[in-house]
Amino acid sequence: MNILEAIGVFAFAISGAVVAMEEKFDLFGIYVMAGVTAMGGGILRDAILNEGLPIFFTSKWTWGVILIGASIAIFLRKNILNQMVFVIIDAIGLAAFAVSAASTMMAQGENKMVIVFAACVTGVGGGMIRDIMVNRKPAIFCYDIYAVAAVIGGVSLIYLNRFYDMRTAVVLSLILTFAIRMICFWKKVHLPRVDVKMSLEA
Repeated sequence: MNILEAIGVFAFAISGAVVAMEEKFDLFGIYVMAGVTAMGGGILRDAILNEGLPIFFTSKWTWGVILIGASIAIFLRKNILNQMVFVIIDAIGLAAFAVSAASTMMAQGENKMVIVFAACVTGVGGGMIRDIMVNRKPAIFCYDIYAVAAVIGGVSLIYLNRFYDMRTAVVLSLILTFAIRMICFWKKVHLPRVDVKMSLEA
């Protein structure tokens, strides 16, 4: 597990724990939700791309990072149970996971479609599974610029790497992904919705 993956796991473990506390889960449920949120996207990505055993099951550090993140969320719950703090932490996890996945796929020589797909699924998969498990509509489908930010993070890494070394491209892509997520949240920017009313007439 590299540093970006560790940051993503840590941030999403906190995110999952916060949602679990909001839903009044018990202590076991909080840690389970932290694990599901932290690992869900990566597991989903590896399963779809047939990458074999997901990296989260082969790294000895993963569960330790999850336990630390969830425990911090529990002990600092009065400070973390705040929408802005939650969104910032979630945006950090999104950027770290999306860019980390994209850089890994690029290092493996995958094509652009796979790179962007991996960035998107890894970035949003855990949060989507989290929302479904607590019976919420996944935020990425309703009102947040979230998956789009992950896609932009993956695309930006591909093209920035043409002009900069990989380390610089990764940093710039992280900043861009995080900034898009936060600016859209602050400015309440979202994709247009299509409202449909079903007619009861025959």
